[in-house]
Amino acid sequence: MAEKKSDKTVRPTKAVQKKATTRRSTTKKASSGAKGGAVSKTSRAQAAGKTLIIVESPTKARTLSKVLGSGYLVKASVGHVKDLPPSRLGIDVDHDFALEFEVHPDKKKVLSEIRSEARSAREVYLASDPDREGEAIAYHIASELEALPVPPKRVLFHELTEGGIRSALSEPGEIDVRKVEAQKARRALDRIVGYTISPLLWDRVRRGLSAGRVQSVAVRLVCDREDEIARFVREEYWTIDARFRPGDPRVPPTFLARLDRVSGEKPVLPDEETAGRTVERIRRERFTVGEITRADKKRNPSPPLTTSRLQQEAANRLRFSAKKTMTVAQKLYEGVDLPGQGPVGLITYMRTDSVRVSPEAAEAARSWIRQNHPDGLPSRPPAYKNRKGIQDAHEAIRPSDVRRTPESLQGAIDPDLFRLYDLIWKSFVESQMSPALYLQTTVLVEGDQGDVFRASGRVLKAPGFLALRGLSVSQDEDGGDGEGEDRLLPPLETGESVHLEEVTPDQHFTEPPPRYSEASLIRELEEKGIGRPSTYATILSTIQDREYVEKKDNRFHPTDLGKAVNRLLVESFPDLMSVRFTARMEEELDQVEEGERGYRDVVGDFYTPFHHEVEKAKEGGMTNLKKLEVPTEVPCPVCQAPMNRKWGKNGSYLSCSRYPECKTTRNFTEEDGQIRIVEEALPEGEVCHVCQAPMVIKKGRFGTFLACSRYPACKTTRPWPPKTEASLPAVRPADAPSCPECSSPMVQKRGRFGSFWACSRYPECKGTRPLATGLPCPVQGCKGELVPRRGKRGTFYGCSRYPECTFLLNGEPVRDPCPDCQFPYRVRTGKKSVDLVCPNEACSHAKTGG
Repeated sequence: MAEKKSDKTVRPTKAVQKKATTRRSTTKKASSGAKGGAVSKTSRAQAAGKTLIIVESPTKARTLSKVLGSGYLVKASVGHVKDLPPSRLGIDVDHDFALEFEVHPDKKKVLSEIRSEARSAREVYLASDPDREGEAIAYHIASELEALPVPPKRVLFHELTEGGIRSALSEPGEIDVRKVEAQKARRALDRIVGYTISPLLWDRVRRGLSAGRVQSVAVRLVCDREDEIARFVREEYWTIDARFRPGDPRVPPTFLARLDRVSGEKPVLPDEETAGRTVERIRRERFTVGEITRADKKRNPSPPLTTSRLQQEAANRLRFSAKKTMTVAQKLYEGVDLPGQGPVGLITYMRTDSVRVSPEAAEAARSWIRQNHPDGLPSRPPAYKNRKGIQDAHEAIRPSDVRRTPESLQGAIDPDLFRLYDLIWKSFVESQMSPALYLQTTVLVEGDQGDVFRASGRVLKAPGFLALRGLSVSQDEDGGDGEGEDRLLPPLETGESVHLEEVTPDQHFTEPPPRYSEASLIRELEEKGIGRPSTYATILSTIQDREYVEKKDNRFHPTDLGKAVNRLLVESFPDLMSVRFTARMEEELDQVEEGERGYRDVVGDFYTPFHHEVEKAKEGGMTNLKKLEVPTEVPCPVCQAPMNRKWGKNGSYLSCSRYPECKTTRNFTEEDGQIRIVEEALPEGEVCHVCQAPMVIKKGRFGTFLACSRYPACKTTRPWPPKTEASLPAVRPADAPSCPECSSPMVQKRGRFGSFWACSRYPECKGTRPLATGLPCPVQGCKGELVPRRGKRGTFYGCSRYPECTFLLNGEPVRDPCPDCQFPYRVRTGKKSVDLVCPNEACSHAKTGG
């Protein structure tokens, strides 16, 4: 049953506390009044029960059970147990924006089990994740356990180690109502935006689209960057490098320098002609060493990892998507099975904005550094400052035990888990080490006609944190002489002559701003205050799933759909799509968590102007792309009439302006404002099996496919490129069966569940039958053959004589005779297995089926 929540969302906790206080007093009086050491009924029940701990994840539950032992029972809620109703807004906008939370149908059994265990438990701890969502989960579970004699307590596990778990249990607290209110506000804002704008997009663009308070702004960033790139005009410029040699043999024998000044001014070399004249002048000059500057420079280690930096580093170094990074980090936090140890939490909680490190963790790192890299140990632990407005509830991401080095886990855990743990462990240890110290030298080489070259080089004097990467004195990070600043310079003296060996002009062009990668988009979202680190992975996944952006060469490109939706939303909802407005909303949500603003104030201030914009859009303020036709100068390839640009469910396309007399449509590309028709490719030898006309390659919502060239007269389609079915024999057209409904010839088609026979008179007749494999049923005496069927768990193979023969094959048949008994085929079992087993029950090679 749905329950309406507004003020009630904070009252149950107080009510529970009040009931608990009364019961504690009653229990205490009963105990003190008992004679002869008699124990009350409540006390006996508590003594007989276990301590119940409720977490979110089954993996986390398994780790806690292993650490705590038999005196504890750990249950997993598997995420939220309550949410807003899926089929309606669920927010009473006329009564203080009260939220209607209801138990999710899939969680009724889980909640029932939790209630049952809680009644007999000695104590109940709510141990969902230590963030806003986790606090809301704990609160909703607590609201379902109001009748308990002892109210549940809230515990926060920042690391799943024995010490961290015992410490958290020894200091239980209360549910943080302010965090719950902040989560409510975020949920309400997101629901209001999604449930009001999405139907507008369905009506004016296509069904299935969605808009989001944060995701739509992320799409705008990608679209704005694409517009910048389109407007960018490249400019040519040149640089001049020269190689000089000292008068006597030195190491290195030569050094490279770049033209830095021409007659005291920055060189301006816009074209090849100017660069050529400058080169000719330089070749006639005599050069001497001018000013030499030597200075010690520090390179500080990066601060400990936050969630956003973890996602950026994993994207740059490991090529992990943000979603994958968070999935792998969640596993490392909740517990990984280690040989001889069972599940162990390897890192601290992975959703954090803070770079703070506990004194105990810092001292453990210093102890490890002292033993392994004593020269890299600073005199005191490094201090890192959080950015303004950061929530400092959790430490930075770090290994739960720094003594558990990546080398000790090599081969013991999954490769992806190992790579991310290695990144986290090294980042944390480096952050606690001393800076690297370089001696940097800058040399000016002066010509007698006013040209001045600059050369820079540096030498590593003390590796500091770089020692963890295997670097020693006078090495760069690649182990060689280095490039740029890391190159070595020969020992030089002011006033000495140097010989010009060669001078090289190089042409360059200014580059447009790069398209966003996952790492750079996350960094942009963080810098602009859009969303929160815990939501970045979801944002990036959503905008790709909705087909608003696509990845090419690891960079985000807006799709036609993304550009169109972004344009509509920016025109109709300028505030909602404003980066500054979105960042301010995030600040207001933080203020709710800090108790500075109330839930109703924040939601109310947003809803009133937003509702006005929605009504304006509904009344015609938002363009209807479904009805929009933009004339072009592109001639129709069939009748030569001008074509119009239209919008369909698969994006924009060209349609003949003489429709419906001419139904020609074409896909197109647009470059520099010029529209060019994309010619339909004719795959060699592919003909329609219904009308024998050539097939053409087309592109739809789900990718490319083959379609009959006589469309719409013939609507035959099939996948392209064809999906591999080499393991099954091809069926010849001469073997085509008759339709069981009308006796017409049948043709092969392919649907979402594989190939099948379909009546050639479709859609007049919709008769179908399974596509036989031509492989015999292995049951002795059975004359049937194997046919593919579709079940709840996917495709399986069974006898064509079902129900007379009930043989089912647990795997995919492969036409590969058994080497022992020469049975005509073997079976591939499991999705990833490459082992083939024999279905013949009398064969000793292997057995399967049933």
